[in-house]
Amino acid sequence: MPAEVVVVGGGIAGCTVAYELARRGLRVVLVERDSIAEAASGRNMGLLLNQTEPEVVRIMRRSLDVYRELLPGPVGFDLRETKQLLFAADEAQLASVRSRSAEIAAIGVEVEEVGEMDLPFEMRCVGGFIVHNAWALEPADATRAFAEAARQAGAELRVGVRAGHVQVASGRVHGVVTDAGPLACDAVVLAAGPWITQLWPSLEVSAGRGWLLRLRKLDLDLPWVIEEMAWPDQDELGRATRAPTLAEVAAGYDRSVAGAFVICQLPAGDALLGTSLSPSLRDAYEGLEMPSQVARRAVEIAPGLAGVGVAAAWFGLRPMTPDGMPIVGRLEVEGLYAHGGHGSIGMMAAPATARWLAAAMSGEAAPELAGLRPGRFQE
Repeated sequence: MPAEVVVVGGGIAGCTVAYELARRGLRVVLVERDSIAEAASGRNMGLLLNQTEPEVVRIMRRSLDVYRELLPGPVGFDLRETKQLLFAADEAQLASVRSRSAEIAAIGVEVEEVGEMDLPFEMRCVGGFIVHNAWALEPADATRAFAEAARQAGAELRVGVRAGHVQVASGRVHGVVTDAGPLACDAVVLAAGPWITQLWPSLEVSAGRGWLLRLRKLDLDLPWVIEEMAWPDQDELGRATRAPTLAEVAAGYDRSVAGAFVICQLPAGDALLGTSLSPSLRDAYEGLEMPSQVARRAVEIAPGLAGVGVAAAWFGLRPMTPDGMPIVGRLEVEGLYAHGGHGSIGMMAAPATARWLAAAMSGEAAPELAGLRPGRFQE
């Protein structure tokens, strides 16, 4: 029996929407060119942090509800509540920390200023705030949990299958051509991360390359996720990671446009350290100095970590839009939908946006998608 919906992409965007559509009784086939959570969905810190933009916080809270629904399932993903220390490394950052913390408190999140802190290691800090109601999870396993939930709901997952192009005739979708042959269907959801434009070039999605280091087990317990007040808001990230011009490529385009000292301890005692973001041409060799840059910033801010061993370094390609927010909804062709552009908030946002998109595709009202419509950049 042919699929009703083909979902292209096996990251958090694709697996969440495949799950949501399958649980509504639709016949779903998901195709992924590599393996589940192979790209940025398995290469991030797995943090759900409160931000100043009320829309992002609202989306994150809805996503958290969806994550909780999957907790009884067969794939665990270490969802755990934590606290965030948002700190200033110098006086220049202190005013920004106070402003950001006040904005977070204004949207109903508990925030407390800290003066003299008993820090677990030597760190340059002139002040900070503890932000409550933060969450962390294991991102690759969370993505696999949605994949398994989709499979249990009846979806078929085909990994190692590359989608070549979307078949369109008479103004509507008829299927997807893959390396394994054509797949006929009534609808297609493009959830292919930064490669989404290879299937539909008119989408305004660029790529940002973010790097992380994995540290060996710490000989201490971190009571918070520690974040330097240096990471831009979503709209700034979107503008900074737009596709470069030819002149910018000639001059050297892959310099970091955002960076901050962030450290998150994992349940086993090791830790993830970041972070950076730079424009990317997706498949080019670029940014190879970024692990050194992340490490230099960490040693500068937290010299007490200088002797900690580094186990690995890796990058993820983040699908970025001009305003840093996802594109979710129907495209200009009947039966064709986008669920992408989640950028640096993929784990925070995709479970919620997938639920709203599946509702819209099923004929239900989904007013939450009004501000995320794919065509907003042409208006």
